[in-house]
Amino acid sequence: MQQSPARLNPRRALVIKLGHIGDVLVTTPVFTALKETWPDLAVTALVNQGTEAMLQNSPYVDEVIALRRNHSCRLAEMAYQLGLLKRLRAARFDLSLELSGGDRGAFLSFAAGAETRVGFAPKKPHLRARAFHVLADATGTQNHVVETFLRQVRALGIEPRDTGLKLYPESAKQQEAAGLLQHHDVYHKKFALLHPTSRWMFKCWTPEGYVALIRHLGHLGLPVVLTAAPAAAERELVAQVLEHDLRPARVVNLAGEVDLPLLAALIEQARVFLGVDSAPMHMAAALGTPVLALFGPSGDKMWGPWQVEAQVLTGQCDERPCGRDGCEGSKISRCLVELPPEEVTAAVDRLLGEA
Repeated sequence: MQQSPARLNPRRALVIKLGHIGDVLVTTPVFTALKETWPDLAVTALVNQGTEAMLQNSPYVDEVIALRRNHSCRLAEMAYQLGLLKRLRAARFDLSLELSGGDRGAFLSFAAGAETRVGFAPKKPHLRARAFHVLADATGTQNHVVETFLRQVRALGIEPRDTGLKLYPESAKQQEAAGLLQHHDVYHKKFALLHPTSRWMFKCWTPEGYVALIRHLGHLGLPVVLTAAPAAAERELVAQVLEHDLRPARVVNLAGEVDLPLLAALIEQARVFLGVDSAPMHMAAALGTPVLALFGPSGDKMWGPWQVEAQVLTGQCDERPCGRDGCEGSKISRCLVELPPEEVTAAVDRLLGEA
C-alpha cells in the first residue's frame, strides 16, 4: 500500500534503526527525504547505543535516543524498557519508519503508536507485519542498501531528491584532528588514511598486503595515518603491519586511540581513504573523501561506497559474495587473502589520478 504525502501532515516522526555503526549511517538519506518533504517535521531517531555519533549535529535529526543494552540487573532492565515505552508513547508520533526489519524494532514501532507506521514486509508470513500500516519490499541483492531503505520513503509517495549519505563532524573534533595531524607534521588533504580493519576480521586483507600498500604510498610521497578500533584483534593486525620495514613511507599510528567523532574529522581531512567493507568506509563516502575499498565475502553492490569517487576491488571467487565468515568456517576469506598487492596499488594510482 502506498500513501500520498499530500494526505499526510505529520508533525512528529520516529525512525528506528537498530544496527551497527555503518548500518545507521547508510540510513541518513531517509532523514533527508523526510525533512525535504516536511521541513517543520520533528524527527526522532532510535538507534543502538554506540551508534548515535552517526546522527549527531545533523540538521535532519532533531533528537537521538540511544537504546541501552547493558543493565546492572534484570529489574533495572525492565525499569529502563518501561521508561522507554512511556517516553515513546508520550511523544505522540504521527509517523514512524522501522528500518531494522526485526521483531524488536517492530514492537517498538507498534508500542509508540504512530498513526502511520511503515516497515519492511517479512520474507515469509510473520506476525511482525501486523505492526505496520504500510509495508515496503526489502528483497533484492542487486540494490544498494541505501536504495532499499529509501523504499520506505517511496512507499509514502515521496521521491527523494538528495540521496547522499550525511555526516557532520563536530567543530571541536575538526580542530582536534587538525592539531593532532600538525603535531605529526601531516597536513590537510596531504595524507592517506588507512583503516585496514573491520569488527569482522574475515573482511580484512593481509598484513603483508597492507605493508606493500603503505610502501607504495611512501613512494608517492603520501604520509599514512593508520587507524583501527580498540578491539584486540584489530590492534593486533596493525601491530603485525608495523613489525615490517615500511620505508619510504611515513606512518602515524593512531590505532585504538581515536573515537568515532575524531575519526570522522580525520577522514574528512584525508586526501584518500583506504580500507575494507566497514563503517569508516561509509563515513568516508558521507564526507566526500575518495575511497579505495576491498571486498571479500560481502556484497559490494549492496554495501559499496555510496555516491563518492571510489575504486572497489573484489576477490576473485565464483561464489562471492557468499556472505560467509571466512572459507569453511576458518574466519579467513581466501578471496581477500589472495588479492594481489599489485592490483591494489594500481587502484590507488587510479584513484589519486581521478581525485
